[in-house]
Amino acid sequence: MTAKKLDSTRLPLAHERVPATEHTRVLREGSVIKTGKDVLRENVTVAKVMVEFVGSLLGPRRMSKIVLSQSGRDTLTFVTTDLRTMLNRVKLEHPVAQVMAGAALSVLKEKGDGSVSTIILTGKILEECEKLVNDGIHPNIVRDGLILSYKKAIEASDKSGFNSSLDVAEVVRLQVHNVLTGKLPYQDREHLATLVSEAARILDLKNSAESEGTDIVDVKKIKGKSLTDSFLVDGIALYRELPNMYMPKRVENARIALIKGELIIPKKFMRYYDHKFEFDKVERFRDFKNDELKYLKSVTDKILGSGANVIMLEKGVDNRISDYLAEQNILLVRRFPPPEVDRTAKATGALAAASINDLDSSCLGWAKVVEHKKIGGEPWLFIWGCRNPKTVDIVLRGTSMYLLDDIERIIKGAVLVTRTLMKDSRLVFGGGAFEEEVALSLRKHALEIPDKRQLVVEAVAKAFESVPRQLARSAGMNEIDTVAELRAKHVEGKTSIGVDVNNSQLADMSEIKVLDSLAVKKALIEASFGTVLTVIQIDKYIKCKELSEPEKYYAKRIKKTKGMKIEEEAQV
Repeated sequence: MTAKKLDSTRLPLAHERVPATEHTRVLREGSVIKTGKDVLRENVTVAKVMVEFVGSLLGPRRMSKIVLSQSGRDTLTFVTTDLRTMLNRVKLEHPVAQVMAGAALSVLKEKGDGSVSTIILTGKILEECEKLVNDGIHPNIVRDGLILSYKKAIEASDKSGFNSSLDVAEVVRLQVHNVLTGKLPYQDREHLATLVSEAARILDLKNSAESEGTDIVDVKKIKGKSLTDSFLVDGIALYRELPNMYMPKRVENARIALIKGELIIPKKFMRYYDHKFEFDKVERFRDFKNDELKYLKSVTDKILGSGANVIMLEKGVDNRISDYLAEQNILLVRRFPPPEVDRTAKATGALAAASINDLDSSCLGWAKVVEHKKIGGEPWLFIWGCRNPKTVDIVLRGTSMYLLDDIERIIKGAVLVTRTLMKDSRLVFGGGAFEEEVALSLRKHALEIPDKRQLVVEAVAKAFESVPRQLARSAGMNEIDTVAELRAKHVEGKTSIGVDVNNSQLADMSEIKVLDSLAVKKALIEASFGTVLTVIQIDKYIKCKELSEPEKYYAKRIKKTKGMKIEEEAQV
């Protein structure tokens, strides 16, 4: 028999190593497999860590977190009380932690609040379910009990909701104030709450389309001064310099022409050739320049013929046109991004014209005042006093851009809370009163269940009490005594009693005006139960070991070599 010829292309190179494989092995060597209670124990441990991680962010006396984030060779330090900022900077490794963070951020993105409560409720329900599984209850029975608990919790939530006798604007201001409590000093959150509620009043967020998102209230940031110097623009604020210093800096009763294009002489360029003009007489060159100027003036006169005294261009403008417009006392703005073009159209009511031929008086928008001024040494253009604007701007002032970035996220979350409230005005009592009422309803319902699901419903009720327990901990109160006293008050029918964190005592939430949105509460309950049901049904955890760098090189080269050999055989 002849020896089989050795294929030299299959041999590893100096920087490669052959991956160890066995024909009977299903998973790669070094992979980790966990099953049964070991999986649940690990997942619940992760959930407990997440609850401990974010628990102190709940309530008005929330604590701050210091996050050190590596950015290249530099280490950035962030001091924040905002959960979204933390999760964006902290890299979560475990999949259960990622799922919990995703559920919390989904509630935050949809409703603007409730992210911390989502993680706390999810972690506590998982912790109580683990105890039941350790006591011998099958996970499928736990799952059925969770579904039953969810339905009862939603039912109890609807019963707890009520419509406030307060004015809608006042309710919005209170809600925004509650969202900002613990994140900003008192005077700052009062001022920003007033700005957001005023924006909601101007825009009528109740009738705004869902697809518009938070862009209907945009945030512009100018470094300098303090947050109390922030202001609302009932129109648009643009960071733009004027193309001509002789243009008017203020135009009242502004009739705005919005053009998606540019005002220059069209130029046709060929790829490999240049155009060159030669004139044998000076007069012909002068006539050529005059013809150019006549064309530019004709273009400008078409725009002015529509009655516009403010022109906004998406692209550039010829210097001669800007000079001519300055002589005509016309204000022109150029070169701003397409999203700002759309927002300007929504604010002013203008119709963006694709070309000057499509522009007439019916396309013009209107604003009471358009003015250009410098703030903090930066050029800004403000469009004030728009009729029925569909979008407005809040201009934030502050000492640090990192601070302003955090405040921007908080403001956009507050806008979502405001829109949620204006779409569904039902409220519930805060301070843990709502959670205690849901827990009481679950306990009453558990007495009617004749099987093991009763234990699951009771465990979920105990998990709901973790919210007032955490509030009591933040206020420095005795957790056990506070929850026991709170439970007794609700059994007596005092549904508005909750934890007054600021004064470290139980109080009537209707008197101190601590109210929460029912829609936010229902959204976080839905997200929490969805996450728990996902985690509780996991019975196996498989973590595959990755190839080392030398093994990756070899596997990648062999894969390419196989492809080349297949092509060669096909050609033969």
